[in-house]
Amino acid sequence: MAKKRKQKKSGMLKRQQQKRQQKMIRRRKAMPLRAPQQANSPQQLEQLLSTLPTLAFEPELADLSMGEEELRKQLSSKRNEVEILMELLTTEFIADLDQRLEQLENANTEKSLKSILAKATRHQIANSEKIPYLSNPVIIAIFLKTRSTVEGTALELADLAPAMEEFDSRNHDHIQELTAQLEASEKGGESPASAEEQLQEEPPEEVIPAIDGTVYKKYLALLPEEKQERLEEDLDVFLTDFQPPLVAEWDLALIKNFMGNWFKENANPLEEDLLSMRESLISLFEFLANEELLTNDFLAEVSEYLNNS
Repeated sequence: MAKKRKQKKSGMLKRQQQKRQQKMIRRRKAMPLRAPQQANSPQQLEQLLSTLPTLAFEPELADLSMGEEELRKQLSSKRNEVEILMELLTTEFIADLDQRLEQLENANTEKSLKSILAKATRHQIANSEKIPYLSNPVIIAIFLKTRSTVEGTALELADLAPAMEEFDSRNHDHIQELTAQLEASEKGGESPASAEEQLQEEPPEEVIPAIDGTVYKKYLALLPEEKQERLEEDLDVFLTDFQPPLVAEWDLALIKNFMGNWFKENANPLEEDLLSMRESLISLFEFLANEELLTNDFLAEVSEYLNNS
């Protein structure tokens, strides 16, 4: 019998509304029990592609624009929006964008979503002769941010998705026309590679579950029914999205990094979310200690940290 869905925590709901494409916390049932998904599966590709434009709001790219004064001049002309965008794609802008993306890629772990997306976007830029700039969601997002500033408004992250959709809708014919021209100019008659093909060419490495599936299934079976869904939600964030190393490598520094940095940055938790996550982690750690997969010393020092943080 399917479980009744529980209302999402308000802090996480707020983040999901702001980054609806990313869907940070997906309701997967015992994700560590499943075989790791390949990056070229349609569902994961769709998620990766829809998340790409949010890179424009990362600290490394937040202040990057396409030249407000030039855009202001271009908007007063009779040129269409696509032509204006292409005019603003100067060599200097592309070089600056690539450098910032490299910083973003290096600032995150190799397997992190941000690093993967930054790498994919840099690949698109480096292969612009095959992958048109118009197919690069990050470039479109930066253009929309710049335009909103010129027009006296500020494009917020929560408004990015509908703004991208509106851009595609009002420029559909121009984009199709320009894309056709670019394809016609391709030597050898090959069509430019799509963003989907790019992500298929360079899939991220498979993720090895931190806890053996049999052990995790045993833990879930021991949970009281009234707590199971909440604990699964919390632990899905820790085990699947945070992607810790194998359980034998866990230490206090790892838990401090997760609770003190990663969780706050990526889940936008309220105090109730933090309290719930602390309780869920302690529950898991106590079980793993009983299974002799974690030491009692680890359990003691981590429990003290979680109970007093």
